[in-house]
Amino acid sequence: MTDSFGEYDAVLRRADLSPNPWDDGEYVPDWDVLTKLLSIPIEAGKAESQQSGAAAKAFDSWIAHELRRAGFPEDAVWPRTREPRVLPADLRPLEGTIDELSTLLDEFEKEHGSRLGPPALRRAIKRLPKELPGSHSASILGRFYSKQVDVVVSAWQHGPDVLISTKTMFSSFQKNKNNRYEEALGEAPNLRDRYPLAAMGFAFLVRNSIYKEQGAFELLRDLLARLRRPHGPFDATMLLVGEWGDDLKLGELEQPAEDLSAPRFFEDLLEAAMTNTPADVHRDVRVRKLGKPKGGVPSGDDDLGESPASLD
Repeated sequence: MTDSFGEYDAVLRRADLSPNPWDDGEYVPDWDVLTKLLSIPIEAGKAESQQSGAAAKAFDSWIAHELRRAGFPEDAVWPRTREPRVLPADLRPLEGTIDELSTLLDEFEKEHGSRLGPPALRRAIKRLPKELPGSHSASILGRFYSKQVDVVVSAWQHGPDVLISTKTMFSSFQKNKNNRYEEALGEAPNLRDRYPLAAMGFAFLVRNSIYKEQGAFELLRDLLARLRRPHGPFDATMLLVGEWGDDLKLGELEQPAEDLSAPRFFEDLLEAAMTNTPADVHRDVRVRKLGKPKGGVPSGDDDLGESPASLD
């Protein structure tokens, strides 16, 4: 049985990560992938309220996809597109070796019959993936407590470089807005105090029924604007509004506030990630946005799985 992200993996694996998301200095999100991901829980009737968490997982999966498009190594972005969703990127080669061993074992058993294979060896190989230090979600130690963070870019040696919290709200906007605000103001200092140079983002997805509650949209817009630097703790904030009705078909994905748009969100977030790290870290992110520098790309030693040869 797959985990709660499993139903989105097929969409993400078919998505092409090779095109550069930057166009003349502006970040262009992959709206097609977001539409496909959100359509899964909506059409299954799992997005009538945010309590199921299905739409939130689709939203998280899209943001992680965008970070891979931006140039971060696939396995350094959590949640990954396979289980375990959280695994140190420098363990990916070991994971690949285990996959190869399992494939060879399956081929051997298929050709010769399972009884001919050494039972103890077979059990040991099948158990190896479960022994990897992976998990379903990213629990990040803050100054005061460990916090589950929705989307993360991290490495074994230097810890998290990108921390993104996401929220979905599909009803009772006026009733819940203060709770969301208090959550954001509580978790941001907790993480910022321990990782002062991490790029931090806060992304919000709501349903267009928010416009039916008097003043609810403007209050949320103002809240998200205040949470962003220079006055707030986050480097980037985003607000998207989705439209769907009783037919369970996703319509327009609206960006009703220019300063909280998806392009602005990723531009601010990536700028913070690059500004707060030296030039030999996040090399592919830099090349995709800025082009190759004179004299070539620094070799780097950032344990994120980036290969300098691929950037030459």
